[in-house]
Amino acid sequence: MGTSYSITLHSEVDSNDLFVKASDILNVINQEMSTYIDDSLISQVNRSEIGEWTVVSKDFIDILSYATKLCFESDGIYDVSIGKLVNLWGFGPGEVKNTPSENQLKYLTSQVGCDSVELDTLSSTVRRMKDIELDFSSIAKGFAIDKVYEFLIDQKHLNSFFIELGGEIRSTKYKSNLKSWKTGVINPLEPERLIYTFLSSDYESFAMATSGDYRNVRILDGQELSHTINPSTGIPSNYSKKSVSVISESGMIADALATTLNAMSVNKALNFANINGIMALFIIQLNGSPKLLFSDSLQKVKI
Repeated sequence: MGTSYSITLHSEVDSNDLFVKASDILNVINQEMSTYIDDSLISQVNRSEIGEWTVVSKDFIDILSYATKLCFESDGIYDVSIGKLVNLWGFGPGEVKNTPSENQLKYLTSQVGCDSVELDTLSSTVRRMKDIELDFSSIAKGFAIDKVYEFLIDQKHLNSFFIELGGEIRSTKYKSNLKSWKTGVINPLEPERLIYTFLSSDYESFAMATSGDYRNVRILDGQELSHTINPSTGIPSNYSKKSVSVISESGMIADALATTLNAMSVNKALNFANINGIMALFIIQLNGSPKLLFSDSLQKVKI
């Protein structure tokens, strides 16, 4: 997935075998969901003819089903069919040196959308309905840590564990000594510093994902561009040094929702989080200093 991962295990017995098996789970998902691998499952779907059904895995269906649901719920702000736009701006596998043309953006934005891909859960097949490419980079890492969590939670001699993949987190409620796992959130204005800390014990099930435009930036024609792309315009968001962290019982949901909220204006994102009961922490820049905003659901936990 183009990033690092770590798994901390507290076990009564030698846990090397568990770590190897957990790593194997991540490798399988990477082979299915990575656009950086030519023969991955998602690459096969992206190369298929428009209207042609491709057999995929249950994991692939699960991810795409939730992504499509969130696409409609967010009025298209969250959209995994923007793969070609991602590549066009240089945030995908290829290298880009020039700013895309207006005609390129106009065509590709006309193709993306919540209905640009169809799936059949009974036959586990997917087909592209328009000239799009899928990109699961905003959801696959969260899904992967969920799969590792499901495997580890069933292990009898394992007391507690903490999984981190590219900044996405999932853990048991407590460490083996009944103390909390602590997860720090980076200050977008000073990435070498932490600005807030979450405690796993405050939640029945702890999964966290953070999306911030300070983490993945490209420079084209002298302009700094965020990796967060608006599907309706095809243009990356302005680089603003902000971040959104979401707490959920699912790494996949936290991952996708963090991206969704980060793509919205702060006021719209806070309203969306409050209406949908999302536990979210927003860090924005106000008069040159960081400001923390808590959604209603997270504020209740904080109190």
